[in-house]
Amino acid sequence: MQYGLGLYTGQVPPGEELSVHDEYARIIEQARLAEEVGLDSIWLSEHHGAADGYLPSLLPIASAILASTTRLVVGTAVLLAPFHNPLRLAEDVAVLDQLSGGRFILGMGTGWRRSEFRAFGADMSTRGKALEETAQILRRAWQGERFGFDGRVHRVDSAVVRPEPFTPGGPPIWLGGTGPRALARAGRLGDGYFGVCAPYDSAMSSFSTVLDSAPEEKRTSFSFGQLRSGFIADDPELGWKLAGKGMTYTQDVHARWAAEEAGNPVEPDANLPSEDAVRRYNLIGTPDEVTAALRPYEQRFAGRTDSHLCFRLYHPYMPHDAVLEAIQTFGRVIVPALRTQAGQGPRLD
Repeated sequence: MQYGLGLYTGQVPPGEELSVHDEYARIIEQARLAEEVGLDSIWLSEHHGAADGYLPSLLPIASAILASTTRLVVGTAVLLAPFHNPLRLAEDVAVLDQLSGGRFILGMGTGWRRSEFRAFGADMSTRGKALEETAQILRRAWQGERFGFDGRVHRVDSAVVRPEPFTPGGPPIWLGGTGPRALARAGRLGDGYFGVCAPYDSAMSSFSTVLDSAPEEKRTSFSFGQLRSGFIADDPELGWKLAGKGMTYTQDVHARWAAEEAGNPVEPDANLPSEDAVRRYNLIGTPDEVTAALRPYEQRFAGRTDSHLCFRLYHPYMPHDAVLEAIQTFGRVIVPALRTQAGQGPRLD
C-alpha cells in the first residue's frame, strides 16, 4: 500500500489570514516534506467558481509539485472531465508525464454542481458520456498514432499527440464516483478507482462492485485509492481544537453545495454539520489509534505499489507548524509501523 496526503483543495476561507499565493506555497512545502519523510503521493481536487478559491486548475499545481520533488507521485482526485477539451488534456498530461518521468496519475470524474456546468456551457445530462469519451480519446491519443473519434459529446477529426507520454500508453487513468453507474464505468474504463471518505467495509464493497465490472484480465492489477480525512495528535482533544474548525468548514461547504443542488439553498449563517457529524467523518486519534484504523488497508493491499490511501491532514485555519508535525508523524511513525506489521520493511529511500 502506498500512502499520501490530500485532498489538497487550495481553499482560503473567510477570516483566514493567508493569501492564495501563501496557500499554494504551503502545499509545495508540505509536498517536499511528504517526500522527505517517506510518503508516496499527493492528491489534488478540482472545483470552480468557489468564493474560497477552491482549486480550479490542477495541472499547473501538479507540475509545480512534481518539479519540487523527485519521487513523489501526484494524482488528481478528481479532475472534472466534462470541463476539459480531451485532446488538449491529452497533450497537457503527456507533457506533464514527460516532465515528471511518469509520476502522475490522472483521476477523473463527472462533476455534480449545476453552477459549474452552466459556467462552462457544458451539458450536465451527458456528463457520464463526456467522461467515458474523454477516457477513450486519451487512450487513443497516447498511442502515438494519428486517430479520429466520433462520439456523442466529443469529436476528433484527425489528430496526433506529440510528444508521447513518458509512460508507455500514457499514465494510469483512475475514475471516481459513488453511484452504480459510476462504479461500473470505473471498472469498464479505468485502471483504478478512487473512492470517497468511507468506512473500510463500505469502501471495500464499492471496490468489489468496481472489480465486478472490470475485464477479467485487469482485475488482479486494478488499482485502489481512497480518501481518509482526520488528524494525528497525542491528545485527540487537542487535535480537535487544532483541526476541528477547518474540518467543520470543509463539510459545511459541501453540505451547502449539496443543498443548492437539491433546490434547498440555506442562509449564509445557517449551521449545517454538527460537531458529532464532523467527528464521525474524520479520523482524529493518537498515532497508535490512527495506525490501528488504517491497518485493514495495509493488510488488504500489502505489497501493492499501485494503490494509495490519501490522508487529509491539512485543514483550513490550521497552524502550519501543527500540520508539518502531523505529516512527520504520519510518514516517520505510522506508515513504517503499518508496513512492519504487514511483514514489509520500512521505506529506506
